[in-house]
Amino acid sequence: MTATVTTEDARRSVAEFVRGRAADLDLGRTDIRADIAEIGGRGLLTGGLGGSDIREIAGTIERVAAESLAAGFSLWAQRMALEYVWRAPEPVRERHLDELASGRRVGVTAMAAALKHLAGLGELPLHADAAGSDRVTGPIAWASNVFEDALIVFPFRGNDGRGHVGVVSADAEGVGIRPAPELLALCATASTSLTFEHVEVRGDQLVTADLRAFCATIRPVFLLLQTAFCTGVADTSVRAAGDRLDGLGAQFRDEYRALAERHASARGRLREYTSDAHATGPADLLRLRLDAARIAVDATRLEVTLRGGAGYARHCDTNRRFREAAFLPVQSPSEGQLRWELSQYD
Repeated sequence: MTATVTTEDARRSVAEFVRGRAADLDLGRTDIRADIAEIGGRGLLTGGLGGSDIREIAGTIERVAAESLAAGFSLWAQRMALEYVWRAPEPVRERHLDELASGRRVGVTAMAAALKHLAGLGELPLHADAAGSDRVTGPIAWASNVFEDALIVFPFRGNDGRGHVGVVSADAEGVGIRPAPELLALCATASTSLTFEHVEVRGDQLVTADLRAFCATIRPVFLLLQTAFCTGVADTSVRAAGDRLDGLGAQFRDEYRALAERHASARGRLREYTSDAHATGPADLLRLRLDAARIAVDATRLEVTLRGGAGYARHCDTNRRFREAAFLPVQSPSEGQLRWELSQYD
């Protein structure tokens, strides 16, 4: 009799795979494509796809990020690209859905500018060249998973003045990928900026011609799955810090206790909200995303403090998590944007 492979079994195997590669990812000796392919090959990319119950994929992202935030972050980007394509018309779905879902092809989510634009914080930088044109020009300030064979999902202002979403291959004519900068702990994610110069976007490359409605649908998933990679890396640091509360570490017991309570609260809310993502109010989504990022930064700082001098060794996992979490306050939506958006609900 063949044993049934459960989601938990698959997650455990994926976690072991990512754990074995975390140091090499950190040192830039490999990149995240093998991790995405492993996760997709085990059927873990599609849980709850297109629905409101996203607990399964949130749990997977959290587990992966607990081993490597770089891998968890790129997994989030992959799943978001998959979410966008799942909601696209049939020509886009038929061409791209399976290869993204299997992890055979990497997806790039370049939608941060759209969410910022809809929050009233800027215009769409990509735009149709002229009336009647099917070509798009402009910059993408930042995106991840930007490999030459990746599929980019991006927002742009169309000829009608409205926001649209399209897809294009990273190796398409007119797409310029700038050399990736040296990043703190995230070089394996192929994060960089791009430029579009008269890039063709045909009708069969359109995901939607109604950016506002589209983003209203995907934003809860976007924010909650980002929260999952924050709680994932925080979970490892909280547990590691909890093992070092003897001796001089006893001075940090109250701080640890408060941090552990904050972390448990964030994880509890994440479980609740991901059971029905579209039923959660926008202020609650923003607040949880902000809380989770702050907790991750605080947890990795406490872990490195309790680890002492050893935590500053370049090849130490504690050091890696500390550097990985330093990215979270600037990850879009940044801490500044989250605070600003939350202030609109006060």
